[in-house]
Amino acid sequence: MLPSGKLYTSNLNGLKKINFEAKKLMITRAEMAIEDVAMCQALAPSQELFQFSLDGRKEDADFAWWPKYEERFVAELQFDRKLEALRQVYRMLLEGSHVVLVCFCHDHRYCHRRLVGEFFEPYGVKAEELNPILIEQMKLF
Repeated sequence: MLPSGKLYTSNLNGLKKINFEAKKLMITRAEMAIEDVAMCQALAPSQELFQFSLDGRKEDADFAWWPKYEERFVAELQFDRKLEALRQVYRMLLEGSHVVLVCFCHDHRYCHRRLVGEFFEPYGVKAEELNPILIEQMKLF
């Protein structure tokens, strides 16, 4: 049985594009009170991995650090707490609810929300980004 609910990912700006009923889950370490958005810190990166990403962004604007981050975060998704949160999201989808995974990152291509969304692909769920980067920005300096 495949889920009838749809899975979406988004940053805060993408929330403006939601014109349908959905359960919105903030998957960040920092708590932020946003109307109709529930916290799901279990799907955020660990403190160590979050710090690794902050350091990487400061030191390397070309995202050379990203493959290592991606590898480490995918491994973290196997932790019990994260697996239970992933199961809860999947149950929502099975029940027919649309789910939006939300975080602060501007570019979904270098964000854990994309990786969480991709976790569900083997289970017949393809996540859709609500605020995708469609044009690569030129660096002027």
